[in-house]
Amino acid sequence: MTALFLLFLLNFYVDPAVPTTLVYPPFGHCMGIYRAGTEQLAILLGGLVRFDNPQALACVKLDDWDDPGSSDDDELAVYGVNSGTGHIIYNADMYTLGLYGGTGSEEDQLQKPHGIAADPSGMVLVADTGNQRVVILRRNGSRLIPDGYIHGSFIEPWGVAIDGGGKVYITDRAGNTLFIYSSSADSIPVAIELNSPGGVDAVGMETWFHNDESSIAVITDGGSTLVKIENGIIVESVDIGDCGGGIFNYPAIDFWGNVWVTDSLYSTIHKFTPDLEYLVSFGSAGHDDREFTNPTGLAIWKRFGQLFVAEREGAKYFWVGADLIDLSIESTGRGVQVDGILTEKAIIDVIITGPDGSDVRRLFEGTHSAGQLHLQWDGYTSRGVPAESGEFSLEIILQPTYSSKGYFSKIFLEDFMMDSLPEAATGRGSSS
Repeated sequence: MTALFLLFLLNFYVDPAVPTTLVYPPFGHCMGIYRAGTEQLAILLGGLVRFDNPQALACVKLDDWDDPGSSDDDELAVYGVNSGTGHIIYNADMYTLGLYGGTGSEEDQLQKPHGIAADPSGMVLVADTGNQRVVILRRNGSRLIPDGYIHGSFIEPWGVAIDGGGKVYITDRAGNTLFIYSSSADSIPVAIELNSPGGVDAVGMETWFHNDESSIAVITDGGSTLVKIENGIIVESVDIGDCGGGIFNYPAIDFWGNVWVTDSLYSTIHKFTPDLEYLVSFGSAGHDDREFTNPTGLAIWKRFGQLFVAEREGAKYFWVGADLIDLSIESTGRGVQVDGILTEKAIIDVIITGPDGSDVRRLFEGTHSAGQLHLQWDGYTSRGVPAESGEFSLEIILQPTYSSKGYFSKIFLEDFMMDSLPEAATGRGSSS
Protein backbone atom coordinates (compact mmCIF):
# COMPACT_ATOMS: atom_id res chain seq x y z
CA MET A 1 0.00 0.00 0.00
CA THR A 2 2.88 2.36 0.78
CA ALA A 3 4.23 1.89 -2.71
CA LEU A 4 0.86 2.73 -4.22
CA PHE A 5 0.63 5.96 -2.22
CA LEU A 6 4.12 6.93 -3.33
CA LEU A 7 3.06 6.44 -6.92
CA PHE A 8 0.08 8.72 -6.29
CA LEU A 9 2.19 11.40 -4.66
CA LEU A 10 5.19 11.37 -6.96
CA ASN A 11 4.00 10.35 -10.41
CA PHE A 12 0.20 10.14 -10.36
CA TYR A 13 0.81 6.84 -12.12
CA VAL A 14 -0.39 3.28 -11.56
CA ASP A 15 1.22 0.19 -13.05
CA PRO A 16 -0.90 -1.39 -15.82
CA ALA A 17 -1.04 -4.69 -13.92
CA VAL A 18 -2.88 -3.08 -10.98
CA PRO A 19 -6.71 -3.18 -11.35
CA THR A 20 -7.97 0.42 -11.33
CA THR A 21 -11.72 0.27 -11.92
CA LEU A 22 -11.70 1.61 -8.35
CA VAL A 23 -8.73 3.49 -6.86
CA TYR A 24 -7.79 4.71 -3.41
CA PRO A 25 -8.17 8.41 -2.57
CA PRO A 26 -4.83 10.23 -2.40
CA PHE A 27 -3.17 10.58 0.99
CA GLY A 28 -3.95 14.30 1.24
CA HIS A 29 -7.68 13.60 0.92
CA CYS A 30 -8.11 10.90 3.56
CA MET A 31 -4.71 10.79 5.34
CA GLY A 32 -4.32 7.19 4.25
CA ILE A 33 -7.52 6.04 5.99
CA TYR A 34 -9.57 4.23 3.38
CA ARG A 35 -10.96 1.38 5.45
CA ALA A 36 -12.66 0.98 8.84
CA GLY A 37 -12.66 -2.30 10.72
CA THR A 38 -13.60 -3.71 14.09
CA GLU A 39 -10.74 -1.96 15.91
CA GLN A 40 -11.59 1.48 14.52
CA LEU A 41 -15.27 0.98 15.34
CA ALA A 42 -14.42 0.01 18.93
CA ILE A 43 -12.28 3.12 19.36
CA LEU A 44 -14.86 5.51 17.92
CA LEU A 45 -17.88 4.02 19.70
CA GLY A 46 -16.20 2.91 22.90
CA GLY A 47 -17.00 -0.75 22.31
CA LEU A 48 -20.77 -0.15 22.33
CA VAL A 49 -21.31 -2.23 19.20
CA ARG A 50 -19.36 -4.35 16.74
CA PHE A 51 -20.03 -5.10 13.10
CA ASP A 52 -22.78 -7.70 12.88
CA ASN A 53 -24.35 -8.51 9.50
CA PRO A 54 -23.81 -5.12 7.79
CA GLN A 55 -26.34 -4.40 5.07
CA ALA A 56 -27.15 -1.34 2.95
CA LEU A 57 -25.30 1.98 2.85
CA ALA A 58 -26.37 5.50 1.94
CA CYS A 59 -24.35 8.66 1.42
CA VAL A 60 -25.50 12.24 0.90
CA LYS A 61 -24.31 15.82 1.01
CA LEU A 62 -26.37 17.40 3.79
CA ASP A 63 -27.81 20.86 3.21
CA ASP A 64 -26.57 21.82 6.68
CA TRP A 65 -23.02 20.84 5.70
CA ASP A 66 -23.05 22.63 2.37
CA ASP A 67 -21.07 25.86 2.16
CA PRO A 68 -21.23 27.07 -1.48
CA GLY A 69 -17.92 28.28 -2.75
CA SER A 70 -15.88 26.47 -0.11
CA SER A 71 -13.82 23.32 -0.48
CA ASP A 72 -16.12 21.12 1.63
CA ASP A 73 -18.14 19.55 -1.17
CA ASP A 74 -16.68 16.08 -0.67
CA GLU A 75 -17.69 15.93 3.02
CA LEU A 76 -20.57 13.48 3.11
CA ALA A 77 -22.93 11.98 5.64
CA VAL A 78 -22.66 8.19 5.35
CA TYR A 79 -25.19 5.83 6.96
CA GLY A 80 -24.76 2.06 7.37
CA VAL A 81 -27.16 -0.62 8.54
CA ASN A 82 -25.79 -2.99 11.20
CA SER A 83 -28.59 -5.51 10.90
CA GLY A 84 -27.49 -7.98 13.59
CA THR A 85 -27.68 -5.39 16.36
CA GLY A 86 -30.51 -3.31 14.91
CA HIS A 87 -28.36 -0.17 14.66
CA ILE A 88 -27.65 2.57 12.16
CA ILE A 89 -23.99 3.63 12.30
CA TYR A 90 -23.23 7.04 10.82
CA ASN A 91 -20.80 9.92 11.02
CA ALA A 92 -22.24 12.40 13.51
CA ASP A 93 -19.76 14.94 12.12
CA MET A 94 -16.52 14.65 10.20
CA TYR A 95 -14.64 13.29 13.22
CA THR A 96 -17.05 11.18 15.32
CA LEU A 97 -19.55 8.39 14.79
CA GLY A 98 -23.18 8.27 15.86
CA LEU A 99 -25.33 5.27 16.73
CA TYR A 100 -29.09 4.92 16.43
CA GLY A 101 -31.46 2.11 17.35
CA GLY A 102 -30.95 -1.29 18.92
CA THR A 103 -32.85 -4.52 18.53
CA GLY A 104 -36.55 -4.27 19.38
CA SER A 105 -39.94 -3.07 18.19
CA GLU A 106 -40.20 0.25 20.01
CA GLU A 107 -40.32 3.55 18.11
CA ASP A 108 -36.57 4.09 18.42
CA GLN A 109 -35.58 0.45 17.82
CA LEU A 110 -35.05 -1.70 14.73
CA GLN A 111 -35.39 -5.43 14.09
CA LYS A 112 -33.14 -6.93 11.40
CA PRO A 113 -33.13 -3.81 9.18
CA HIS A 114 -31.76 -3.98 5.63
CA GLY A 115 -32.22 -1.06 3.23
CA ILE A 116 -31.41 2.60 3.92
CA ALA A 117 -31.69 5.86 1.98
CA ALA A 118 -31.05 9.51 2.79
CA ASP A 119 -31.65 12.94 1.29
CA PRO A 120 -29.93 16.33 1.70
CA SER A 121 -32.60 17.66 4.08
CA GLY A 122 -31.54 15.14 6.73
CA MET A 123 -34.33 12.59 6.20
CA VAL A 124 -33.24 8.96 6.51
CA LEU A 125 -35.46 6.01 5.57
CA VAL A 126 -34.80 2.52 6.94
CA ALA A 127 -36.38 -0.76 5.86
CA ASP A 128 -37.10 -2.17 9.32
CA THR A 129 -37.55 -5.69 7.99
CA GLY A 130 -38.23 -7.58 11.22
CA ASN A 131 -40.87 -5.07 12.30
CA GLN A 132 -42.49 -5.02 8.82
CA ARG A 133 -42.24 -1.26 8.50
CA VAL A 134 -40.23 1.49 6.87
CA VAL A 135 -39.07 4.04 9.42
CA ILE A 136 -38.62 7.75 8.81
CA LEU A 137 -35.75 9.34 10.75
CA ARG A 138 -34.75 13.00 10.84
CA ARG A 139 -31.32 14.39 11.43
CA ASN A 140 -31.12 16.85 14.32
CA GLY A 141 -27.54 18.06 14.41
CA SER A 142 -25.45 15.01 15.20
CA ARG A 143 -28.46 12.90 16.25
CA LEU A 144 -31.05 10.81 14.42
CA ILE A 145 -34.59 10.95 15.82
CA PRO A 146 -37.70 8.95 14.80
CA ASP A 147 -40.26 10.86 12.75
CA GLY A 148 -42.95 8.36 11.76
CA TYR A 149 -43.36 5.65 9.13
CA ILE A 150 -44.03 5.24 5.42
CA HIS A 151 -47.66 4.25 4.87
CA GLY A 152 -48.01 0.65 3.71
CA SER A 153 -48.73 -2.92 4.68
CA PHE A 154 -45.36 -4.56 4.19
CA ILE A 155 -44.58 -8.24 4.64
CA GLU A 156 -40.79 -8.11 4.29
CA PRO A 157 -39.54 -4.61 3.42
CA TRP A 158 -36.01 -4.99 2.16
CA GLY A 159 -34.62 -2.23 -0.05
CA VAL A 160 -35.28 1.52 -0.05
CA ALA A 161 -34.14 4.38 -2.28
CA ILE A 162 -34.85 8.09 -2.77
CA ASP A 163 -34.32 9.78 -6.14
CA GLY A 164 -33.45 13.41 -6.83
CA GLY A 165 -37.11 14.36 -7.08
CA GLY A 166 -38.01 12.96 -3.69
CA LYS A 167 -39.73 9.78 -4.92
CA VAL A 168 -39.36 6.83 -2.56
CA TYR A 169 -38.80 3.26 -3.76
CA ILE A 170 -39.41 0.31 -1.43
CA THR A 171 -39.06 -3.38 -2.19
CA ASP A 172 -41.13 -5.96 -0.32
CA ARG A 173 -39.26 -9.20 -0.85
CA ALA A 174 -41.87 -11.62 0.48
CA GLY A 175 -44.66 -9.48 -0.98
CA ASN A 176 -43.07 -9.67 -4.48
CA THR A 177 -43.65 -5.96 -5.00
CA LEU A 178 -41.78 -2.73 -5.69
CA PHE A 179 -43.67 0.27 -4.29
CA ILE A 180 -43.08 3.75 -5.72
CA TYR A 181 -44.20 6.71 -3.60
CA SER A 182 -44.33 10.28 -4.91
CA SER A 183 -42.84 11.35 -1.56
CA SER A 184 -42.36 10.07 1.98
CA ALA A 185 -45.82 11.49 2.84
CA ASP A 186 -47.60 9.63 0.01
CA SER A 187 -50.12 6.99 1.11
CA ILE A 188 -51.13 5.55 -2.29
CA PRO A 189 -48.02 4.19 -4.03
CA VAL A 190 -47.68 2.66 -7.46
CA ALA A 191 -47.12 -1.11 -7.14
CA ILE A 192 -45.01 -3.14 -9.58
CA GLU A 193 -44.98 -6.93 -9.31
CA LEU A 194 -41.50 -8.46 -9.15
CA ASN A 195 -40.20 -11.82 -8.00
CA SER A 196 -38.52 -11.50 -4.58
CA PRO A 197 -37.13 -7.96 -5.04
CA GLY A 198 -34.28 -6.94 -2.75
CA GLY A 199 -31.80 -4.10 -3.06
CA VAL A 200 -32.87 -1.05 -5.07
CA ASP A 201 -31.46 2.24 -6.35
CA ALA A 202 -33.08 4.89 -8.53
CA VAL A 203 -32.34 8.11 -10.40
CA GLY A 204 -34.72 10.88 -11.44
CA MET A 205 -34.40 14.67 -11.42
CA GLU A 206 -30.87 14.28 -10.06
CA THR A 207 -28.69 17.34 -9.58
CA TRP A 208 -25.58 15.29 -10.28
CA PHE A 209 -26.46 13.02 -13.20
CA HIS A 210 -25.42 13.15 -16.84
CA ASN A 211 -28.95 13.52 -18.23
CA ASP A 212 -32.62 13.83 -17.26
CA GLU A 213 -33.50 10.13 -17.57
CA SER A 214 -35.31 8.29 -14.79
CA SER A 215 -34.65 4.64 -14.14
CA ILE A 216 -34.62 2.07 -11.36
CA ALA A 217 -32.18 -0.77 -10.69
CA VAL A 218 -33.59 -3.65 -8.63
CA ILE A 219 -32.20 -6.98 -7.47
CA THR A 220 -34.83 -9.70 -8.00
CA ASP A 221 -35.23 -13.48 -7.89
CA GLY A 222 -33.61 -13.78 -4.49
CA GLY A 223 -30.38 -12.15 -5.62
CA SER A 224 -29.95 -13.92 -8.96
CA THR A 225 -31.15 -11.17 -11.33
CA LEU A 226 -30.60 -7.45 -11.79
CA VAL A 227 -33.34 -5.58 -13.65
CA LYS A 228 -33.71 -2.04 -14.98
CA ILE A 229 -37.17 -0.48 -14.85
CA GLU A 230 -38.39 2.53 -16.81
CA ASN A 231 -41.98 3.79 -16.69
CA GLY A 232 -43.02 0.75 -14.69
CA ILE A 233 -41.68 -1.75 -17.24
CA ILE A 234 -38.60 -3.98 -17.10
CA VAL A 235 -36.49 -2.82 -20.05
CA GLU A 236 -33.23 -4.67 -19.30
CA SER A 237 -32.14 -7.59 -17.15
CA VAL A 238 -28.99 -9.56 -16.45
CA ASP A 239 -28.56 -12.89 -14.69
CA ILE A 240 -25.92 -13.49 -12.04
CA GLY A 241 -24.39 -16.15 -14.26
CA ASP A 242 -23.73 -13.61 -17.00
CA CYS A 243 -20.99 -12.05 -14.88
CA GLY A 244 -19.78 -15.27 -13.27
CA GLY A 245 -21.12 -14.17 -9.91
CA GLY A 246 -22.68 -15.80 -6.86
CA ILE A 247 -25.41 -13.55 -5.46
CA PHE A 248 -26.41 -9.93 -6.04
CA ASN A 249 -26.99 -7.80 -2.95
CA TYR A 250 -27.39 -4.03 -3.33
CA PRO A 251 -27.05 -1.91 -6.50
CA ALA A 252 -25.84 1.67 -6.90
CA ILE A 253 -26.13 3.90 -9.99
CA ASP A 254 -23.25 6.27 -10.78
CA PHE A 255 -23.12 9.65 -12.55
CA TRP A 256 -22.95 8.07 -16.03
CA GLY A 257 -25.77 5.61 -15.32
CA ASN A 258 -23.54 2.57 -14.86
CA VAL A 259 -24.86 0.08 -12.30
CA TRP A 260 -22.57 -1.35 -9.62
CA VAL A 261 -23.66 -4.38 -7.56
CA THR A 262 -22.06 -6.15 -4.61
CA ASP A 263 -21.68 -9.92 -4.64
CA SER A 264 -21.39 -11.22 -1.07
CA LEU A 265 -20.86 -14.84 -2.08
CA TYR A 266 -17.86 -14.25 -4.35
CA SER A 267 -16.66 -11.15 -2.44
CA THR A 268 -16.55 -8.86 -5.44
CA ILE A 269 -18.30 -5.90 -7.06
CA HIS A 270 -19.81 -6.27 -10.53
CA LYS A 271 -20.18 -3.31 -12.88
CA PHE A 272 -22.64 -2.95 -15.76
CA THR A 273 -23.34 -0.31 -18.39
CA PRO A 274 -26.65 1.62 -18.26
CA ASP A 275 -28.03 -1.07 -20.58
CA LEU A 276 -26.87 -3.75 -18.10
CA GLU A 277 -24.10 -5.02 -20.33
CA TYR A 278 -21.43 -6.58 -18.15
CA LEU A 279 -18.22 -4.54 -17.94
CA VAL A 280 -15.99 -5.87 -15.18
CA SER A 281 -15.77 -7.32 -11.68
CA PHE A 282 -13.50 -5.68 -9.12
CA GLY A 283 -12.01 -7.37 -6.08
CA SER A 284 -11.81 -10.87 -4.70
CA ALA A 285 -12.10 -12.63 -1.34
CA GLY A 286 -9.55 -11.58 1.28
CA HIS A 287 -8.44 -8.88 3.68
CA ASP A 288 -5.80 -7.11 1.58
CA ASP A 289 -6.04 -4.17 -0.79
CA ARG A 290 -8.63 -4.64 -3.55
CA GLU A 291 -10.10 -7.56 -1.61
CA PHE A 292 -13.41 -7.87 0.26
CA THR A 293 -15.00 -10.11 2.85
CA ASN A 294 -18.63 -10.72 1.89
CA PRO A 295 -19.48 -7.18 0.71
CA THR A 296 -23.12 -6.11 0.95
CA GLY A 297 -23.95 -2.41 1.11
CA LEU A 298 -22.85 -0.03 -1.64
CA ALA A 299 -23.25 3.74 -2.04
CA ILE A 300 -21.90 6.23 -4.60
CA TRP A 301 -21.76 10.02 -4.39
CA LYS A 302 -22.36 10.77 -8.05
CA ARG A 303 -20.76 14.21 -8.21
CA PHE A 304 -17.21 13.15 -7.39
CA GLY A 305 -17.32 9.38 -7.83
CA GLN A 306 -16.83 8.57 -4.14
CA LEU A 307 -17.77 4.94 -3.46
CA PHE A 308 -18.39 3.21 -0.11
CA VAL A 309 -18.61 -0.54 0.45
CA ALA A 310 -19.86 -2.39 3.53
CA GLU A 311 -18.38 -5.81 4.23
CA ARG A 312 -18.60 -8.41 6.96
CA GLU A 313 -16.31 -6.67 9.45
CA GLY A 314 -16.05 -3.12 8.25
CA ALA A 315 -16.27 -0.72 5.33
CA LYS A 316 -13.97 0.56 2.57
CA TYR A 317 -13.74 3.84 0.71
CA PHE A 318 -12.72 4.26 -2.94
CA TRP A 319 -12.82 6.71 -5.79
CA VAL A 320 -14.16 5.60 -9.16
CA GLY A 321 -11.17 5.17 -11.45
CA ALA A 322 -10.84 3.70 -14.94
CA ASP A 323 -9.19 0.69 -16.49
CA LEU A 324 -8.54 -0.85 -19.88
CA ILE A 325 -8.89 -4.62 -19.78
CA ASP A 326 -8.58 -7.47 -22.27
CA LEU A 327 -6.17 -5.22 -24.14
CA SER A 328 -4.82 -6.44 -27.48
CA ILE A 329 -2.25 -4.42 -29.48
CA GLU A 330 -1.36 -6.16 -32.72
CA SER A 331 0.75 -5.15 -35.70
CA THR A 332 -1.07 -5.32 -39.03
CA GLY A 333 2.11 -5.12 -41.08
CA ARG A 334 1.72 -1.53 -42.16
CA GLY A 335 -0.02 -0.31 -39.01
CA VAL A 336 -1.46 -1.44 -35.72
CA GLN A 337 -4.84 -2.43 -34.27
CA VAL A 338 -5.95 -1.84 -30.67
CA ASP A 339 -8.86 -3.62 -28.97
CA GLY A 340 -9.94 -3.61 -25.36
CA ILE A 341 -12.69 -2.79 -22.89
CA LEU A 342 -12.85 0.47 -20.96
CA THR A 343 -14.38 -0.12 -17.55
CA GLU A 344 -15.39 3.53 -17.18
CA LYS A 345 -15.95 6.55 -19.37
CA ALA A 346 -12.44 7.92 -19.58
CA ILE A 347 -10.12 10.51 -21.07
CA ILE A 348 -7.63 8.74 -23.31
CA ASP A 349 -4.67 9.84 -25.39
CA VAL A 350 -3.22 7.35 -27.91
CA ILE A 351 0.11 8.28 -29.48
CA ILE A 352 2.20 6.53 -32.14
CA THR A 353 5.95 7.14 -31.74
CA GLY A 354 8.50 6.46 -34.45
CA PRO A 355 11.92 4.74 -34.28
CA ASP A 356 13.61 8.06 -33.50
CA GLY A 357 11.25 8.75 -30.57
CA SER A 358 9.25 11.49 -32.31
CA ASP A 359 5.43 11.57 -32.37
CA VAL A 360 4.17 10.19 -35.66
CA ARG A 361 0.41 10.18 -35.17
CA ARG A 362 -2.08 10.92 -32.40
CA LEU A 363 -4.57 8.13 -32.95
CA PHE A 364 -7.14 9.29 -30.39
CA GLU A 365 -7.49 12.25 -28.05
CA GLY A 366 -10.53 12.94 -25.90
CA THR A 367 -13.27 11.22 -23.93
CA HIS A 368 -14.39 7.68 -24.76
CA SER A 369 -17.43 5.93 -23.33
CA ALA A 370 -17.20 2.74 -21.27
CA GLY A 371 -17.25 -0.53 -23.17
CA GLN A 372 -15.53 -1.65 -26.35
CA LEU A 373 -12.50 0.32 -27.52
CA HIS A 374 -11.35 -0.24 -31.12
CA LEU A 375 -8.62 1.81 -32.77
CA GLN A 376 -6.78 1.18 -36.02
CA TRP A 377 -3.82 2.87 -37.69
CA ASP A 378 -2.73 2.05 -41.22
CA GLY A 379 0.69 3.65 -41.17
CA TYR A 380 0.07 7.24 -42.22
CA THR A 381 1.61 10.09 -40.25
CA SER A 382 -0.21 13.19 -39.05
CA ARG A 383 1.08 14.91 -42.22
CA GLY A 384 -0.67 12.33 -44.38
CA VAL A 385 2.41 10.52 -45.66
CA PRO A 386 3.28 6.85 -45.11
CA ALA A 387 5.63 6.17 -42.23
CA GLU A 388 8.94 4.43 -42.77
CA SER A 389 9.51 0.85 -41.65
CA GLY A 390 11.04 -0.04 -38.30
CA GLU A 391 10.14 -0.41 -34.64
CA PHE A 392 7.34 1.89 -33.49
CA SER A 393 5.69 2.38 -30.09
CA LEU A 394 2.06 2.84 -29.15
CA GLU A 395 1.28 4.65 -25.89
CA ILE A 396 -2.16 4.81 -24.28
CA ILE A 397 -2.64 7.30 -21.44
CA LEU A 398 -5.84 6.72 -19.49
CA GLN A 399 -7.51 9.07 -16.99
CA PRO A 400 -10.94 8.95 -15.32
CA THR A 401 -13.49 11.77 -15.51
CA TYR A 402 -14.23 11.96 -11.76
CA SER A 403 -12.27 13.51 -8.89
CA SER A 404 -9.53 10.93 -9.36
CA LYS A 405 -8.55 12.77 -12.57
CA GLY A 406 -5.27 14.53 -11.87
CA TYR A 407 -4.44 12.13 -9.02
CA PHE A 408 -4.39 9.03 -11.14
CA SER A 409 -3.42 8.01 -14.65
CA LYS A 410 -2.52 4.72 -16.25
CA ILE A 411 -0.13 4.20 -19.13
CA PHE A 412 0.01 1.25 -21.52
CA LEU A 413 3.06 1.02 -23.79
CA GLU A 414 3.67 -1.53 -26.55
CA ASP A 415 6.28 -1.78 -29.33
CA PHE A 416 5.41 -3.11 -32.77
CA MET A 417 7.13 -3.50 -36.13
CA MET A 418 6.20 -1.68 -39.34
CA ASP A 419 6.85 -3.50 -42.60
CA SER A 420 8.66 -1.89 -45.49
CA LEU A 421 6.71 0.56 -47.64
CA PRO A 422 4.65 -1.03 -50.43
CA GLU A 423 4.82 0.36 -53.93
CA ALA A 424 1.56 2.23 -53.39
CA ALA A 425 -0.03 3.19 -50.06
CA THR A 426 -3.52 4.61 -49.61
CA GLY A 427 -5.97 5.24 -46.79
CA ARG A 428 -5.99 6.96 -43.48
CA GLY A 429 -5.97 5.88 -39.84
CA SER A 430 -9.40 5.50 -38.24
CA SER A 431 -10.94 4.97 -34.85
CA SER A 432 -14.28 3.88 -33.54
